[in-house]
Amino acid sequence: MSTTKVYSLHGKGLKLNTKEDIEPYLSELKGIPDVEEIHIGGNTLGAPACQALADVLKNLKSLKVANFADIFTGRLIDEIPTAIGALTDALIHSSTLREIDLSDNAFGPRCAPSLVPFLSQNTHFSILKLSNNGLGPEGSIIIAQALEQNASAARRHRVTGPRMMASVDPTDNQPSVSATSGQFKTNFRVFHCGRNRLQHESMAAWGKTFAAHGGLQEVRLYQNGIFEPGFPELIAGLSSCPDLKYLDLQDNTISEQGSSAIAKALPSWPNLETLNLSECYLTTKGSSKIFTVLKNGSNNKLTTLQLQYSEIGEKALVILAEAILDHLPNLTSLSINGNIANPEGKAILEITDALEEHGHGDALDELDEMEEPEEEEEEREEEAERRLDEVGEDDKTLKAKLKKGAEDKSVDDLANLLGKSTLS
Repeated sequence: MSTTKVYSLHGKGLKLNTKEDIEPYLSELKGIPDVEEIHIGGNTLGAPACQALADVLKNLKSLKVANFADIFTGRLIDEIPTAIGALTDALIHSSTLREIDLSDNAFGPRCAPSLVPFLSQNTHFSILKLSNNGLGPEGSIIIAQALEQNASAARRHRVTGPRMMASVDPTDNQPSVSATSGQFKTNFRVFHCGRNRLQHESMAAWGKTFAAHGGLQEVRLYQNGIFEPGFPELIAGLSSCPDLKYLDLQDNTISEQGSSAIAKALPSWPNLETLNLSECYLTTKGSSKIFTVLKNGSNNKLTTLQLQYSEIGEKALVILAEAILDHLPNLTSLSINGNIANPEGKAILEITDALEEHGHGDALDELDEMEEPEEEEEEREEEAERRLDEVGEDDKTLKAKLKKGAEDKSVDDLANLLGKSTLS
């Protein structure tokens, strides 16, 4: 179905193997003057068909959106690098392109090099969607490094005499220098890269990339198998993006180390509106650090906070309630289901009251899967934390020392301080 300036074959289930197969559709495309969007997802294209399409793409002078999501179903992995490379290479010099979607294509790491020429050279696009591609840490590092090269290219291409901007417009296609901070920002604004097994090994590369671009407003890295050690470098890079509005890290293992990094970065994101940390194993201790910073008032534009199934206890939720009451007047959507608290207890009551104070009594999502806190267990944890503080050791360090079975007096003293605590 085609409309003015938009050409779409989306969802037709076409199998286009050759140039001859795709030719009738290319004729339709060429018949649309100044086409701005092309959507071909939900079909399957072979390498010869992609090359024929690429020849047409090179001549589209007004193209803004290229949607190539889900176009290789049933294709052999050997033909995909050539096919996707043809399509993206055709857009290297497109100065009008704003968005490209390559999601739901089974690239794997071996296809990542085919994307490098486009990703490293086209400095005009603002939105890159690259989710569910099976990149793995190896492929994702290749992509991250290409995008870091893109930032370097943008700096080289910036016109003499920077154009000052009071705000960032996602549709703008010229690199800029912030009027307030003087920080250089490329055009890169929105990045979706979920379900790609990025893992913590690639986070250093991504941190450098985000810092190099400086203007990210929306980052979605959900379901990537990122573990705790990867978050400090990732979040440090994102802290160089002061315009960040939307951050989605759902279903990764953030834990205490990652929570500390996020807490430290929150003041760097004064425009943050959506924060998704559901299924991230924040823990009570880790989430308390985040909520304490929110309580200090650095993110009062926050409208959506997603914290489901993250092992958050009542102690932390009380701090969240205080943060909402004091500094989150715009919070209209709060998800905390699946955490550890009595749905009718003090913490939930205080959260509800705080939301109602701002006129958002319906902001709290359902609480039908909350875990009942075990009082004795909580008391043991608090006592253990108190004793650990007394000896100045964190839990991991202390356990390591005790497990070594050292016989010196200092270790004996540490063991005695543990009292009735046991080691797993």
